[in-house]
Amino acid sequence: DINPISVQLAQLSIWIHTFVPGLPLSFLDRTLAVGNSLVGIASMQEVADEFGAKDLFLFREQIRRLLEPARDHLNRLRKLSDLDASQIQQAMYEMLAVRAKLERAREMFDILTVSRIPDFGYSPDYNDFASDAVVTLGSKREAKVDKLVKQADAYLRSRPFHFPLAFPDVFLREGREGFDVILGNPPWEEATLEEDDFWSRYIPGFQGLKQHEQESLKKKWRRDRPDLVAQLEKEVAVAEAMRDSLVHGPFPGMGTGDPDLYKAFCWRFWQLLSRDNGRIGVVLPRSAFAAKGSTDFRKELLSKSTMDLTFLLNTRGWVFDEAEPRYTIALAVIRINPKPGEGTVGLLGPFSSLERYLAGRGSKPAVFKAAEIESWNDSASLPLLPSEESVSAFAQLRKAPRLDVAKPGEWRARPFAELHATNDKDLMKLVEDRPAGFWPVFKGESFDIWEPDTGKYYAWADPKKVIPELDRRRQSGRTRENSPYHEFEKSWKGFDSTASLPCHAPRVAVRDVTRATDTRTVRAALVPGKIFIANQAPFLLWPRGDERDQAYLLGVLCSIPLDWYSRRFVETHVNYHIFNALPVPRPEAASELRFRVIELAGRLACPDDRFQAWAKAIGVKCGPMKPAAKEDHIAELDAVVAHLFGLAENHLRHIFETFHEGWDFGERLAAVLEHFKSWSRRR
Repeated sequence: DINPISVQLAQLSIWIHTFVPGLPLSFLDRTLAVGNSLVGIASMQEVADEFGAKDLFLFREQIRRLLEPARDHLNRLRKLSDLDASQIQQAMYEMLAVRAKLERAREMFDILTVSRIPDFGYSPDYNDFASDAVVTLGSKREAKVDKLVKQADAYLRSRPFHFPLAFPDVFLREGREGFDVILGNPPWEEATLEEDDFWSRYIPGFQGLKQHEQESLKKKWRRDRPDLVAQLEKEVAVAEAMRDSLVHGPFPGMGTGDPDLYKAFCWRFWQLLSRDNGRIGVVLPRSAFAAKGSTDFRKELLSKSTMDLTFLLNTRGWVFDEAEPRYTIALAVIRINPKPGEGTVGLLGPFSSLERYLAGRGSKPAVFKAAEIESWNDSASLPLLPSEESVSAFAQLRKAPRLDVAKPGEWRARPFAELHATNDKDLMKLVEDRPAGFWPVFKGESFDIWEPDTGKYYAWADPKKVIPELDRRRQSGRTRENSPYHEFEKSWKGFDSTASLPCHAPRVAVRDVTRATDTRTVRAALVPGKIFIANQAPFLLWPRGDERDQAYLLGVLCSIPLDWYSRRFVETHVNYHIFNALPVPRPEAASELRFRVIELAGRLACPDDRFQAWAKAIGVKCGPMKPAAKEDHIAELDAVVAHLFGLAENHLRHIFETFHEGWDFGERLAAVLEHFKSWSRRR
């Protein structure tokens, strides 16, 4: 643990539970260690990788020479049984001797750790460390290594924890280097420090205040409490150093998304594990098996291990009372697969209470082959299936092409963030009352399904100031291959006028922040023109397609079958990698089902005159709907989309029954089934 007091408490706990009158307290400093598990060297393989060694077997012998001087002391330490005070003293002596013998190796490992960060400016070369002048204890150091040691000590804010040096007997085993079993529950927080979180420690009720009130208070506290400003700057520096170590460390994917600590711990567990049938049993957030930042880790596991995952919904905090109650938690058992490429994944749960877990933990899991899972999406994300019966419905939905498929002559939609809540703060006014001539800045809560404007806005912005900036970014995007604007035809005349910017007309937006346990997960809407949208709600840009295509996609996104599928993957955000991989049927343009989706979704999306021109373009009425008619349109839309997916009636029933725990779906399901059967007779 990084906290010395935590380690001391662990020692005390063991002493209390193993106390025997007449015997001394055991020497535990060797096995209960203080250190940062994520900063440092985890294995001999890691050392070889840092030096660019192609043959680990030959290189291991070179590294073993650095560790060998400690072997005799380790053997004597292993034979001590802590039966009397003299043995305790002997253990302390042997441990100090081990550390002294490994000091030169520690210096090398420190330098290797820091050399990963580009700013350090050193490319590892084993010749710098292999000479007797460096390896032999007490000899004169080479000037280059001496300088590197001093630079590394100055750069590091805490001493790295090197597992081969802390537990050399584990990593000196022939053919079984590493731990046989790893158990744990790693921290889940981000390796960053948000300023708002810092001030929340000192300002009561800070998080519950409105944005402009928070900004005003932060300004006051920065002026009145320079001591806290200094503390904030110190903590930010430590967090940035940690982030640098993780992003540039041996943790693929850490640079994607938030640098969550659990992502790095997942890799660390895997790196520390013995390849001779090693096993891991850890508690992780479900995002470890769904988030894009863990893609490389999942693909590594799918190719080299067998997994059994039991998912728990932390409803009312029954698993962890201090964790977010809507979080999904994974109990992960991972085993090194003796035959790479033949791994399987067993999925059980989710269980929303202890009673359900105890009753269902012995059930037969849904088992998938690794290759099958990798075909579902680019990120090898694992679905959260409610039961065995879900497999058939899931497989049928997955037959539809991905939303982001790019076929010539077909519509193409790409999510895009217009304004960034933090980076573009200077373009917005975070005030409660609307300044004259300003447009609202929408956030996720500003709209909902078939509700284009809830009246809850993030801020206000002056179109005279924002529109030129948006046009500048659009023109810049034309030359960048990763920008949706790059896909527009070069001859498209809209680039010549700011009047063609998306902010002037209605467009489809999707909430980013959401959860699989909410009443709905994919919350999309046709939002009105003359608004701006913050990044909490990306909208869709259309390199190809018209209003009819927009209405069709909106209808599919707002349907229960599509939302049921999304809930298999979403944890806290509808990230782009999830959204782009959603299955969306692509029927022929003349399809009667497609035409009906356009009619239904188009009418539901246009409740007032702000959508008059858009409604006219697809040939639907515009204005408020009577509640009964609106509900009937929604029910028929679910039924038509179910037919487009090729779902059977039993699939549709299962989707409604497992969509949301505790929801009263009977009346709506009956209405959907009535339309479903009617369309079955017509087809």
